[in-house]
Amino acid sequence: MVAPPLMQAAAASQASGADRARAPSLWQDRASLYMLAFGALLHLALASAIHLSPDEAHYALYAAHLDWSYYDHPPLVGWLQWPWLQLGGSDLLLRLMPMLAWCVAALGLRALTLDCLPATAGQRLSPHHAALGLWLLSPLPHLLGVAWVPDTALLMLVPAMMALVWRLARREGGARLGLWAALGLCMGLSGLAKYTTVVLGLGALLVLHWGRGLGLWRQPGFWLALLLAVAVVTPVFWWNATHDWISLRYQVDHAAGSEAPRQAWRVLWFALVQVLVYGLLPVFGCWWACRSPRAVGLDARVLCLGFGLPVLLLLAWLSARRLPLPHWAAPAWLALLPLAGAGVARVYEVGRRRVLGLAAWQALGVVAMVLALLWGGGPAESGEAAQTLPHEGGRGVGNPVADLYGWDEASARAKALAAEHRVARLAVHNWTLASRVAWYARPLPVQVLDGRPGQFGLWFGEMPAGADALVLDWSLMSRPMPVGPEGFERCDLLESRPVVHLGRQLAHFSFLHCRGWRSVPAAPAAAPGSAPGALP
Repeated sequence: MVAPPLMQAAAASQASGADRARAPSLWQDRASLYMLAFGALLHLALASAIHLSPDEAHYALYAAHLDWSYYDHPPLVGWLQWPWLQLGGSDLLLRLMPMLAWCVAALGLRALTLDCLPATAGQRLSPHHAALGLWLLSPLPHLLGVAWVPDTALLMLVPAMMALVWRLARREGGARLGLWAALGLCMGLSGLAKYTTVVLGLGALLVLHWGRGLGLWRQPGFWLALLLAVAVVTPVFWWNATHDWISLRYQVDHAAGSEAPRQAWRVLWFALVQVLVYGLLPVFGCWWACRSPRAVGLDARVLCLGFGLPVLLLLAWLSARRLPLPHWAAPAWLALLPLAGAGVARVYEVGRRRVLGLAAWQALGVVAMVLALLWGGGPAESGEAAQTLPHEGGRGVGNPVADLYGWDEASARAKALAAEHRVARLAVHNWTLASRVAWYARPLPVQVLDGRPGQFGLWFGEMPAGADALVLDWSLMSRPMPVGPEGFERCDLLESRPVVHLGRQLAHFSFLHCRGWRSVPAAPAAAPGSAPGALP
């Protein structure tokens, strides 16, 4: 009888163990410690300089409104943020969880690479150092190192799941029920983080089947892991059952996508964005590792590609109609980094200058991103754009970084104006504005005026007919005054306030006292990509 491929590979790897360099402990591995310390200090600087993004504030509100699940995501991001809320809930405290997650993911990446792709004796660049370097040189993961979103939570779990699958796919690991139970727990926790974990589960199944063959289905531990995973995610199904399955229906609608025709240019644009935000070196490293079978064993390639490729292929398919957010692919790229690190380490032996040149370009990309965040991006508001009023409508200058400044002060001012004018609620035009206002002005209820179903309706209910509200209008997403048959009877401008950072006006807020709300007919569910961290 022929043994499954990973079992054959396990025997081969034991035979070649003499050629491997002894794996250093973390405390002896100064290069890894320096890279981890640099990443942690960079994230601490960013976390101290910028305010919460829309998604961060939204998931912080999860912690303020603890529940078994939520309209747009499972509950793990809120549960893990809750302790920091109890300690005060400052912006910096809320950033400790993503900073910790980034470091845990880096440590898991190092351990996984040492386990499945150890360095050979005499190798100038170890695969685990190369993988950690790629993690440090990828721009977008640094944003996840300060922003607590479901994908950040997944980053902690992906290396652990891969390490468990790596061991369970081998002959000596299959009989250990403890490993199977740990895998089921990790899969269940990832299901509590994000619905698309089902794709990672499919990857795990493919790798396990590759390693153990049909014997996998006769393995009691496999069924134990499956039952544990289902048990852990039971709260999500219970919550959906008591809320008319609104979250699952919402996700199905997103999976179906929009009615837009599929276009190849969108897929190419998706690929270009992935290279820009994760770097060219991971792509180059994976390509080299796959074209050099002697450099990287088939078993390690199956493991990394099995976890990484399904997610990327799904996102590429979805991008033909609507571009997904770049950070949705972060767990997939993390899964590919051991393979990419092995490829880069091999190229480094023969083409050191080529590797260092690409690394320098990626480092410049990280520096440019950090400087843009600290500077406040651009362009700044000036001239007429700095004084537009809500009734003039339109959008301001396109500066995505401006979204990270000024919301705490604007929300505090809105709260004070609401008290001064005896208004019981705040209101904004859509959820991207509502999340920061609801967080910084809590516990005042915040209503979303677009009429779409969503999490804010579950938290604060619908605005009653005839009600008054203090409406915030942000200049970079300005809308006409919400007056008319599907709005308020009248709105009065109370004041406008600029958002000034380092002597530059990035945006400005207008505060409106609106009276006599007329109920708005329920709008259809939000289009894919329009909800916080919307899932495919």
